[in-house]
Amino acid sequence: MLPDYFEFSLPTRVIYGIGVIHQLNDAVAHYGPRRALLVTDAILVQAGLAERVRAGFQSTAIEIVATFDQVPPNSTIKTVEDCAALGREHGCDLIVGLGGGSVLDTAKVANILMVKGGRVQEHMGAYLLGAAKLLPLFPIPTTAGTGSEVTKVAVIADPDHDVKLPFAENQFLPDLAILDPELTRTLPPKLTAMTGMDALTHAIEAYVDKEWSPASDGLALQAIRLIRDYLLLACAQPENLPARGAMLVASCLAGIAFSHSMVGMTHGVSHALGGVYHIPHGLANALVLPEVMDYNLESRLDRYADIAEALGVAFPRPGAALGNLLRYGGLGFAAPLAKPLTGLDRWFRRKAAKAGVAYVRTLNRQLAHLTGMPLNLREAGVKDGLAKLEQVADTAMTDGSMLYNPREPEREAVARIVRALYETTVTPLPVSPADLRPAGTTAEARELRNVFPDADTLYRVLGGFFERLKTDPQIGGPLKDSGLCVQFAFDPPAATMTIDARGDEVKIYRGAEFSGQPEVTMRMSADFAHAFWHGQVNLVSALTRRQVVAKGNVPKTLRLLPILKPAYALYPRYLAEVGMADKIMKSSE
Repeated sequence: MLPDYFEFSLPTRVIYGIGVIHQLNDAVAHYGPRRALLVTDAILVQAGLAERVRAGFQSTAIEIVATFDQVPPNSTIKTVEDCAALGREHGCDLIVGLGGGSVLDTAKVANILMVKGGRVQEHMGAYLLGAAKLLPLFPIPTTAGTGSEVTKVAVIADPDHDVKLPFAENQFLPDLAILDPELTRTLPPKLTAMTGMDALTHAIEAYVDKEWSPASDGLALQAIRLIRDYLLLACAQPENLPARGAMLVASCLAGIAFSHSMVGMTHGVSHALGGVYHIPHGLANALVLPEVMDYNLESRLDRYADIAEALGVAFPRPGAALGNLLRYGGLGFAAPLAKPLTGLDRWFRRKAAKAGVAYVRTLNRQLAHLTGMPLNLREAGVKDGLAKLEQVADTAMTDGSMLYNPREPEREAVARIVRALYETTVTPLPVSPADLRPAGTTAEARELRNVFPDADTLYRVLGGFFERLKTDPQIGGPLKDSGLCVQFAFDPPAATMTIDARGDEVKIYRGAEFSGQPEVTMRMSADFAHAFWHGQVNLVSALTRRQVVAKGNVPKTLRLLPILKPAYALYPRYLAEVGMADKIMKSSE
């Protein structure tokens, strides 16, 4: 069954990859020369991440002419206005946001002020910009939680009134989101845990809220699966880039999902706790989420059961299983025998939904063991005996997120949840090795850089290897029969090699030795070529990522791949023969 109406769009281009910050030229080329404002915080500047971003843009036509690095953990009205003033002062016409949700929200709202002027409060609300255009925005998240890099919403604190101001504009949807796990490596485990729970909350609320849609459903469930597999691992092994990357992707998918279906009561209560008690948003979500799941359970029982399955909580459905066995096992006449078990299936579904809530509570306890994440509001910093409970409840009930909750929020329920989170005493739960599911290993392969320090070394090593291919019994004949002429243009180091199989024999040319016209020219770094001949990179994927730029009859050239496959085993042996055993890349499998 579908909703009566829904919308779905993906206006933000997303690029993902370990080290992708150094491969921006193609992604940003069509923006032309620009004067960019970099919005970030002092911690990221101190950690050297801002400098890495500047270096990444040096090969492009975009110049970072100003840096605003005074964004606090909860951005304020003054922060946004100071940021916008700096951008206007330097004539910036593009914004790069480097940081977590606070930084990216600052960049979004500052964008309005840089274009429209005025004060922050004048622009608070939803869809006030009409047809007005904002400056291009490139968010680079350094946390895996907010999903702000792909959303049309922002939240800015008003500390004078203990509230958070909401903004929603279609023009907030960024132009290019850059997801590089290397830029999240320095995120402390506790923040990894809290931001990861923020992403999980986005995904769960997107799936159960009133504005759900088939498109957002798929994204939300996949985000939940990724978080199930990789959040504990990312906290336990902060240097594990595949786990970091999976969390970045999960956050992004959850962000796209909730940008379409919105969030609910968990966020309403969390926003209030953040505004009144300044509880970090991810932590507030982590604490509130299981309580709201329990509150909403009966109103979305099947959807919470789906969430439990995505979390890995598997309960049997004997009626459905027996019915399928009979129907599709040639015993269809006996299928009615399974009908009495339908009630048992519903009982198991309810148990699964409840187990999903228990899973989230357990996950919080495990994260507390790994990272020291607080498990109640006392540990989170509420030291006044909850004297502002009434203010929290009132603030939560006026939060726009409450409108999308599947069950009508009740003020008494909000107060009860907050009081329970203050009074509860929960102990951390140790994590076993079995709880740390193994991440993908492709990016674990030892990465080598500057394998060939100069063109002479490249010509000597790769040139000799290409000559070896000509005489190899498995490769030489098929290579000659291909009749292809392929030129490899390397940089760095700047060098050119050509394999010409169009004549009576295969010829290998170095540099200017070749004066003809190749059928295909393939441009790449020598380090990429080194990894390719180990069989550790996918050429088709590299073409998509612009790690390889090909000109000419590319499909014809791709037919070489099966011919060259035996070379993947030959290349490491050849390196050992020529005294370069230390450059052999270990298999990632």
